[in-house]
Amino acid sequence: MEQIGFLSLCYHYIRPDNNDPFSRIMGTKITEFKNQIKMLEEKFEMISLDDVLEFTNTKIFKNNKHKMLITFDDGLSDHYNAAKILNQFDIQATFFIPTCIMKEKLPANPMIIHYVIAKYGIERFLDEYRNALKKHRLEIEKYDITYVSGDDDVWKKIAEIKNNFKYRLGYKISRAILLYIYQNSLLIDSPEILEIIHLNRKQIREMLEMGHSIGVHTHTHISVAATSLSDSDFFNEIVFPKKYLENEFNIPIKSFSYPFGERKDYLSSMRLLNKTKEYDLAFTVEEIVNFGSTPLEIGRYQPMSQDNVRTLENNLSNIIKKSIM
Repeated sequence: MEQIGFLSLCYHYIRPDNNDPFSRIMGTKITEFKNQIKMLEEKFEMISLDDVLEFTNTKIFKNNKHKMLITFDDGLSDHYNAAKILNQFDIQATFFIPTCIMKEKLPANPMIIHYVIAKYGIERFLDEYRNALKKHRLEIEKYDITYVSGDDDVWKKIAEIKNNFKYRLGYKISRAILLYIYQNSLLIDSPEILEIIHLNRKQIREMLEMGHSIGVHTHTHISVAATSLSDSDFFNEIVFPKKYLENEFNIPIKSFSYPFGERKDYLSSMRLLNKTKEYDLAFTVEEIVNFGSTPLEIGRYQPMSQDNVRTLENNLSNIIKKSIM
């Protein structure tokens, strides 16, 4: 008999079908998202975070149909509409939130990159980046990123920029430079930009009232494993957000998702437990079926903007096939 486990999806941007004011932001369109949810309801039994917590204890699901947990990373304003759509389907999702969006009223790191490039383009982003390097007295020759419009591949250059902030500059310098870029571009032109990018307290409270769950996505959105964190930095990025969300919304927080979530970005179960025992569940983006044996290394599939119902169904089917080989 095939062993029954659960799969999980990790959505990010859920964008308008038409008239998107930030049309260069890549994400799943709302109509496509609805179609994907309909397919998932047909193919899987939809479960909640509480079901996952129970399964990790019992290793037993009630029938022989694979389960599906829907999650969202980054605390994006897009997720408010997604939560309402899922509520219409009677599906309870989990939303992982970087707490800087509430505690400091500042965007998480990758969203600054996404929105600045979407609004102004790569060249303006890199101009502000160089200004930030100068301000922080860093060698431009050492950290510069060059871009020649028409010659360089746009997507490769964006990947280089992201990689630079994730792994090369260091956690604190990356944050300082990104905030400089944000404060000298988006925030000047759109003082309301934070609520365009991210959820606010009222929206999160409404989502909780719908029956959805929330969890931690670090404080500022960093690669936990690829960053050298002192004990105090680890507390500020991983433990403090849990306390903050619990106090803010008067609920227990039991789950955490690793930003970026690849093997180089997340801690093994043992390494995480050696640092903190605050969490019962931790989520990666390893593309696997979860059988409950590693609740601190739960895998998820990330639907891409180019995924449609057919490709998503095929990709999930392939993940299931690999799990039983």
